[in-house]
Amino acid sequence: MKKPQNFNDTIAKFNQLYITTRRKYIYQDGESYLEANVDKRSGNFKLTDSLIKQHLRGTKTYGVFNANTVNKFITFDIDFSDDMPMARWATGKMVNVLCRDFGIPFGDIHVSYSGNKGYHIDLFLDKPIKLTDAEAFYEKVRNRAELERHQVEFRPTYKQGVKLPLGVHAKTGNRCWFVDRETFEPIESFDYLNDVEPMDHSVIMDALIELTQEQTEDYEAVVRATDTTVNVVTEEKAFGKVREILKAGRLLHSGSRHNTTVLLASFFNTQGYEREDAKMLILDIMDNTPTEFFSKTTTREFIERETERIVNLAYDNDYKLGNSEQRITIYKSEILAVLKVGTFRQKQLAYAMLITSKRYGDVFYLTMKTAMNMIGTSAKQTVDTGIKKLAKVGFIEYVSKGQVDKARSMGAGSLRYKPNRYRLLIEKPQADDCSIEVMTNQTLVDVTELLLDKTELLEYVKRSEFAGRWAKERKAI
Repeated sequence: MKKPQNFNDTIAKFNQLYITTRRKYIYQDGESYLEANVDKRSGNFKLTDSLIKQHLRGTKTYGVFNANTVNKFITFDIDFSDDMPMARWATGKMVNVLCRDFGIPFGDIHVSYSGNKGYHIDLFLDKPIKLTDAEAFYEKVRNRAELERHQVEFRPTYKQGVKLPLGVHAKTGNRCWFVDRETFEPIESFDYLNDVEPMDHSVIMDALIELTQEQTEDYEAVVRATDTTVNVVTEEKAFGKVREILKAGRLLHSGSRHNTTVLLASFFNTQGYEREDAKMLILDIMDNTPTEFFSKTTTREFIERETERIVNLAYDNDYKLGNSEQRITIYKSEILAVLKVGTFRQKQLAYAMLITSKRYGDVFYLTMKTAMNMIGTSAKQTVDTGIKKLAKVGFIEYVSKGQVDKARSMGAGSLRYKPNRYRLLIEKPQADDCSIEVMTNQTLVDVTELLLDKTELLEYVKRSEFAGRWAKERKAI
């Protein structure tokens, strides 16, 4: 004889994750959902564990409301009438948006079959949040997914309940199993919920932070720099947004931590930055961001973990931002400014900084590892000496230099420094200045050959340097 299913653990999880009031609930009677309310009808019973057991056995079907003004879970109720392929498509899109754009860990997103014509996506929270905040988050996610309210509805409220999973749909007779988030294959087990733990509610709240009028005025110049409501859908917009973020050196608006981290991780990977450099640069931007841009419960440790996770995801999956072979316009006057600095290595470094400023904007980072890779040296001293030389001759200036990274220093137990930020000081090209478009992998030697003839080049380069460097580099090619 088959041993009866023990629902005790699952019932305990229902109580923990779903139920905020037992005095009001819904039950399914054929095609209709009816409301039971102890406060309005004396004959109604509370939603007891015994009723939940009937739900799991499939003899009755129940659902819950929220506790009037707070929610400890959010359900995205996806309904596409009888078009299940569209319902699966919309559900997959919502899961992707929740992960990619709002930082919800994949394992904290729980999808179940509604039993008839759609799916439910549940997010369980470690602390209840206001209904208004839950609804605002729903609106942000739905808008980002570009779906209509009748396609994705918000549940539960105190007036609109939501059917509990794992029961039987009274009209269709289908069991409402949880499903695999990617394949939508049913997970035919009542034990699915037993190991589920609520997610950090601050991830939801991070997306809802709004600045006061005074705070907005303090940073209005930064906010005006970009259209923060536009999704990054084109290469031009993506690169433009990155440039503004790097120029500001901090987040451009509240609730953008996750989006900015994804954007920058993809950008740094595109530009060939080392993984650890990408993490360091992103954390520097987070450290420079006013605390009002984050929720009160967002800790430095949480930001570090999320940065680590997102950068690793971007590098492991080789996420790229737009076209990594983006063409760059170089002007003759800029190359002449490069040629006026010191040694060949220092000229290479100046050219690397010129290229970097073209990628980032006027103010830019250049880490030691990246600079070493760009000029083909393994000697840190060569880069360090070169940067000092470029600052001395007025090719660059330091925007920030030698700042101690307190958080990383405390974690490492020794001094760690934030990456320096620089600005080019060379004159802007004139309208009639000769220019060419080059690929990012073209070298200083390549570009000078295209913009200058040998006679012009020898006005700025000693013959010995020309013979030892330019001629030798061209021969190697």
